[in-house]
Amino acid sequence: MIPPVRFWLSENWFRLRPLILIVFVKMMNIPSSEMIMRWLQQARIEHYVCDQCHGIHMVSLQSVEGIQESRIFVEEEGLLFSSELEVRPSSLLPLVAELGRLNMQYPSLKVFLDIIDDNLPRLVVGHTVFTKAGLSVEQFLLFVESTTAATHEVVSECERLGFLNLPEIQVAPESVH
Repeated sequence: MIPPVRFWLSENWFRLRPLILIVFVKMMNIPSSEMIMRWLQQARIEHYVCDQCHGIHMVSLQSVEGIQESRIFVEEEGLLFSSELEVRPSSLLPLVAELGRLNMQYPSLKVFLDIIDDNLPRLVVGHTVFTKAGLSVEQFLLFVESTTAATHEVVSECERLGFLNLPEIQVAPESVH
């Protein structure tokens, strides 16, 4: 008969659960704006805070042609990474037809139109992460990197389809033959 294997956490292991939970919680942070900016700086991701909003502007995405603004907002519930693309008014209807497909193709993103009377329509690409239970640096950097990559893909697809209001848009004439 083979004797049973005994672990050092015998029948009293449940008494250590609060201690294990405390150690785990200390590794996770509920991020503030200052902490997010510090993490971005440590990762060498260019950013700045403007005077008009409380968002942390992401320089790497704002420098992409077609993106008007790209910001991270630190809210009570979590982080919101939002990028706004200026849309040509003439491509509004085809873009509305493509919104469902774009949202299915990029499931981590929320893609929608923002139409205001005074401005050109904008396509908003957003992603959130909840932080009430805490967030580690690694999780935050994964959030930023994956959102940035997916946003680049959405921008290139919208540019390919001719939806964006780019300064020098060149539409190839289609032949009738």
